Amino acid sequence: MTDQPTAVLCTPIDIERRAVLDLLPKHEFTDHEIGGTVYRETEYEGPQGVWRLVLAMAGRGNERAAASVEHAIATWRPQILVLCGIAGGLRDARVGDVVAATKVYGYESGQDTDAGLLPRPESLSTSFPLHQRAQLIAEDRSWADGLEGAPRVFHRPIASGSKVITGNASASAAHIARHSGDAQAVDTESYGAMAAAERRPAVEAFVVRGISDLLGDKTKEADKRRQPIAARNAAAFALTLIGRSKPKQADIRPLSGGVSKTYIGALGNGATANIAAMGDNAHGHITIDNRK
Repeated sequence: MTDQPTAVLCTPIDIERRAVLDLLPKHEFTDHEIGGTVYRETEYEGPQGVWRLVLAMAGRGNERAAASVEHAIATWRPQILVLCGIAGGLRDARVGDVVAATKVYGYESGQDTDAGLLPRPESLSTSFPLHQRAQLIAEDRSWADGLEGAPRVFHRPIASGSKVITGNASASAAHIARHSGDAQAVDTESYGAMAAAERRPAVEAFVVRGISDLLGDKTKEADKRRQPIAARNAAAFALTLIGRSKPKQADIRPLSGGVSKTYIGALGNGATANIAAMGDNAHGHITIDNRK
């Protein structure tokens, strides 16, 4: 892939992906199948510049999310990666609120002994620069223009595990309250995504979740009404976060043995690249191989 500034937006399930696409109605997408994974690529222009925006399906669960994020980072070498979607609300959350995660707890970690489970929650921090931008976005409120209601933004942790929790009195809910009590939401993908991104320090990784239920009120009928609202709110915030981040252009690298600098690149159908060398004793060559 080229060195064009890239942002990857990962969505675990279809309803979250549709929410992103609905907010990009005039964009033309190019589909790529790479290593068995399908990506959708478009240009996304924000106040800070133009991004190559790549949409990726992360899949349900932390394991699938980790594998998807690892593949996306290796394939596209993004500057930014955001996991975006819906989550269950904790504490004082309301349906439609957005959580811009400060960190993610892997709340299920621990040691299982004869005396019972000894919890050892792990945590991974999200990108600090992206979190600062998220705070500024939340303050000006323009990101929520056109959205239903008045979604609040919480800058708090998210708890992530393998279970879908559907009860406030459940063992998992009690476990989170006891050992990850400052978490504002719970999901099943964020920890895997952040664990994969942590191995690539050049990538700024972040998690944005919209609250679709409050655990105890989760039903199929309620999901039909609430999940599209939560997914759209999260997508709107995530796209604003990407748009207000500044793309970093590819570095201009010095030529070996000299002080000149060069950047060679071409992008798109019919694109051309010009190559030149100037100065005393300048020389060079280019080889073009048209074989498939």
